[in-house]
Amino acid sequence: MRQLFIGAVLVLLLLPGAPAAAATCTSSVGPGIAPPAVVASGIAGFHAAWYGQSGYMSLCMGATATATVAFYNSGSRGWVTRMGEVAYLGTWEPDPGQDRASPLGGDGTMGSPATGWPRYNRVAMQPAPYVGPNQVSWFQFAVKAPSAPGTYRIALRPLVEGAQWMEDYGVFWVITVLNADGTPPPPPPPATTSTTVVASYFGPGLYGSRTACGQTLTTTLLGVAHRTLPCGSLVHLAYAGNEVTVPVVDRGPVILSREFDLTYATKIALGCPDICTLSWIH
Repeated sequence: MRQLFIGAVLVLLLLPGAPAAAATCTSSVGPGIAPPAVVASGIAGFHAAWYGQSGYMSLCMGATATATVAFYNSGSRGWVTRMGEVAYLGTWEPDPGQDRASPLGGDGTMGSPATGWPRYNRVAMQPAPYVGPNQVSWFQFAVKAPSAPGTYRIALRPLVEGAQWMEDYGVFWVITVLNADGTPPPPPPPATTSTTVVASYFGPGLYGSRTACGQTLTTTLLGVAHRTLPCGSLVHLAYAGNEVTVPVVDRGPVILSREFDLTYATKIALGCPDICTLSWIH
């Protein structure tokens, strides 16, 4: 009996074990981006101000998700659902390019996946028949993760169809397509594009207050305010031979011609005057 028992144990040990449970992929959406504290209003004609958006997505291959972006009607004319007065979001620079098809969504034409966009190059149309001055329109659109893991971007800009493109706030989504086991793909190589932008300094009268990213504004806080970059995003700036890499700590600037507001410590580190033209390396 003892020999039979030992033999049975040996047979069990030699049998192939049950396969380990494979890790499963789970999609997720990051925190949304809050609106700026102040937006322009009552500008003559058709105008739009970015007013917040849902978070960036980490999606399993082939998965779909819904993105939401809000635009405030900062002009004097209403957006009406008829040609020459209706507001859309169109594909923009740098990815996929103005009026180009995106691998992340479309209407099924021009090689785009069929995710219900009005057209391959129109991400969404205003959801309400009328969006008056000082009202907010919440645009929604679906994106579909490509079949290859990696990091994808889609840029968009509001326009009045048949009339004009409205303000370019550099609005974009980053979609991370996960590996089959749910792990993130390797980060993309760092970009080396340098853009010349105007930056201003903010702080006087605001020290001790909380920023939109939840920090206390002090004279020693390093960082910048930006309209759309997520809180904590690192920004590499250069001016007159000086370079800094600092996080986004607040929302701004209010003046559309300026890309960043610099905290006092960042302004000093760069050697910028109160308003300066610097290089954004991204």
